[in-house]
Amino acid sequence: MKLLIPVLFVIIGISSFVSISSNTKKDNTVIAWKDTMMADREKYLKLYRDSISGKENEPAEAVFKNIKVLKGKSTEQVLSIMNSWGHALGVTCKFCHDLNDFASEKPRHFNQTREMFDMTNQLNREILANLKTFRQPVVMGCISCHNEMKEPPHDGPKVQGNGARPRPRN
Repeated sequence: MKLLIPVLFVIIGISSFVSISSNTKKDNTVIAWKDTMMADREKYLKLYRDSISGKENEPAEAVFKNIKVLKGKSTEQVLSIMNSWGHALGVTCKFCHDLNDFASEKPRHFNQTREMFDMTNQLNREILANLKTFRQPVVMGCISCHNEMKEPPHDGPKVQGNGARPRPRN
């Protein structure tokens, strides 16, 4: 019996070490991938910042082509917002843009992005701003749902055969 307890501690210690080191390898891979995406976004941000040097405070629509929902923001604000959107969706610039023509709408879903921008603004202005039971203002952004994923992992309850949504269970 006296020998059993130390042997159990050794077994538990080894199994804990093995599980920690295997998780660490997975975590390091995810961290490296995120660092790579961040480095890619930073590379393009630096190129853009260098190309607009001296125009950082000008309205974005005066400097960039095809600005629609971010009109009135400074060019620096637009670059910062784009970087935060990339982070929120866990993507690099090329997920949405043609890297040779950033204004082109050919590559991806610009209208969907604009609708999501309008949705979060409306949600923040009309619904969340009126919540009175919170000490601080509640604000939603892209990361609230996307959580560094291209597609949000949840889309609410599925519609059943008769078109009615399922009732919540108590």
